[in-house]
This record gives sequence, C-alpha cells and structure tokens, in this order.
Amino acid sequence: MTSSRSACGRAALAIAILSGGGCTDSGQDPSATPDSTTTTGTAVDPSRAIEATLDEWAARGPGAVAVGIERHGSGLQLFAAGATGHGDEVVTPDSPFRVGSLSKTVVAVMVLQLVDEGAIELDAPLITYLPDLAIPDGITTRQLLAHRSGLPEHTDGELVPAVLADPARAWTPTDVLALVADQPLDFEPGKNFGYSNTNYIVAGLLLEQVTGRSLTENLDARLVEPLGLTTTYFAPDPQRAPITGYSSDLAGGTTDASPYTALETAAGAAGSLVSTVPDLATFIRALAHGELLSEATYEEMIDGLPAEGHSLGVFPSDPPTATGIANSGAIPGFTAYMQVDPATDDLLILLVSDDTRDVDALGTAVVAAATAFG
Repeated sequence: MTSSRSACGRAALAIAILSGGGCTDSGQDPSATPDSTTTTGTAVDPSRAIEATLDEWAARGPGAVAVGIERHGSGLQLFAAGATGHGDEVVTPDSPFRVGSLSKTVVAVMVLQLVDEGAIELDAPLITYLPDLAIPDGITTRQLLAHRSGLPEHTDGELVPAVLADPARAWTPTDVLALVADQPLDFEPGKNFGYSNTNYIVAGLLLEQVTGRSLTENLDARLVEPLGLTTTYFAPDPQRAPITGYSSDLAGGTTDASPYTALETAAGAAGSLVSTVPDLATFIRALAHGELLSEATYEEMIDGLPAEGHSLGVFPSDPPTATGIANSGAIPGFTAYMQVDPATDDLLILLVSDDTRDVDALGTAVVAAATAFG
C-alpha cells in the first residue's frame, strides 16, 4: 500500500512533524503475508491471516497497530496487536492513536459544513471572514482546502528547531503563522498544487472565527456527538492521552520520554487529532455516504478525483477508483491511513504507533491477507 499522495521514502523531520504523508521507509524487511493455506491445503480464515500478519509485525518492534477492514459491505472487522506502552496494557481496536493529517479531512468537512449552512462561500476571499489575518486577499477557502493557496509551508523553517529546543511550549495558531508572515507566496493562488500545513492552520482559524466556537467545540458538536464517536479529539486534552508512539526523531525515542506539547499544539488543526479505528471508520463511511455534507457540497469536495490527485481535504483511494477517497497522516511516533469506496463498501483504516518501520509494506500485507480469499 502506498501513501495516498505518492510512494516515497521516509520524510525528513521538518515534514514528519506536521505531515500528511504517512509514508516511511526504514529499510527493514516488509511484513510478510501469511500463507493462505495450511499444510493440508485447507484455506485459512482471512481474519486469522490478518491477525497473524499483525502479530508478526508487533513481535518485531515496540509499537502497536490497529486495523479496521470491510469488504463489500460485509461488516467492519477490527484487529489490533502490540502494546500501548502504558504499563502492561495490550492495544485494542479502541485504543487512541495520534493520526496526523487525517485531521485535515476532519477540518475540511467542518469548513464545508459552513458552506452548507450559508455561513461562508468557497470562492469568496478569505479576508472576508478573517479580516485581521495578514493573508493575501486573493486566497479563497477552496484554494486553502485544496492546497492551492500558495501559502508557504511553516514546517520548513524555524519551527522544527524551536519545537526541539522547547518541547513543553504551547504554540498558538498565531505563533505558527508568524513563522511565515514575512515570506512571499510560493505561487499565485489557484495556479498550482503545493501541499502546505499552513493552509489548515488557517482553516482552523476560519472555522473558529465564523462559528465563534473553538476547534474542539466544533468537533464535538459537528462530528463527535452526531456520529456517536467515543474517542476523537484534538490534543492536548488534559483528561485523555493517546498510546505511546515510537520514533527515532524524538528525544528518548518515544512520545513519553519528553513533553509532546510543542508538537501537538504546533500541529493544531493541521495534525493534532487523536482517534480510534472504529471512530475513523464511522466518520469516513458517513462522509462518503452523504451523511455529513449535502450532495452538492460533497461533489465539490471530491471534484477532480482521482485524476487531479487531491481535492478538498481528500486524496484518491489506493488503487484509484471513480468514487474512492483516502487520506494519510504522520506525526512523530505515529502513521495513519484511511480510505473508503462507497460504490463497493470497501473500507480500510490502519493506525501504527511506530514510525521507524515501513507502514506501506504492513498495509500491503494486511490487504493481501484480507483479499486472498475473494
């Protein structure tokens, strides 16, 4: 399984901190897919094959993995292997993982709900709604969500050294945007695609400004409560914490070795979401089946897929189909992937708490185990 954007090598720290990529390559052996038959030639149950794949992966490192998979609308199957890193706790499908840029799909949906409500227009200048924000007046909400604004990537400059120097610092969106306030646009708005986490920092501010409610309050009212989600929130939350993540990019090698505050607050609307496999499955299924947006607005969201490679907060499924949508995410210690095709009711959620290993190979092995039996 490749990332929804492209197959690539392991991202540099500057991108991994707030990335949407979720593609890694540590050079380790890929997860092997279990044999599809026993020694007597009898077919193995696909659930057992998936469990064996995950158990083998978990046995070769400290991280955990949780998976949700559905084939042809037959019902969501849940799997997990490894430990949470909190004492002797074993990971379950309900364990909370950081999911990086899966946050962006969630934020895009909430912003598009404002379009449905008539509170904003996709093609109106952003300064109409954010008059106090120092942003070029040619940028629109559509360009923001589609990574076509030209806003420069704030993780490319001073952010990484600042986060590493003071991991306990709490960053605000204003702090983050100040890092690129004096930088020119990368290109004229609307002319090109340029993936930039800055777009979704601004999108979070847009949501808060127009609604008069915080990012968390919007999430709870718009998605958590209507969908009955159990453990989906923007970190940090003093009452809840995700499982431990493992990364060579972090001091001590884990998310628990030093404060994670700077990472999660700098990520903000672009990458600080915490969620579970069942919650993400519920969310992306509801999105694709028209429960969260009007038909017209959902068509705007996916317009251009799969040919364009990216639309408003979503990428094509892998492999691309006319109706499949996906996104991937990474933040130190974690990688995540979700996709659904409403035409076939095929769904995959993959959450991993060890970013030093090849999540693409693991995903490929899981899918192969699930599909080897038809």
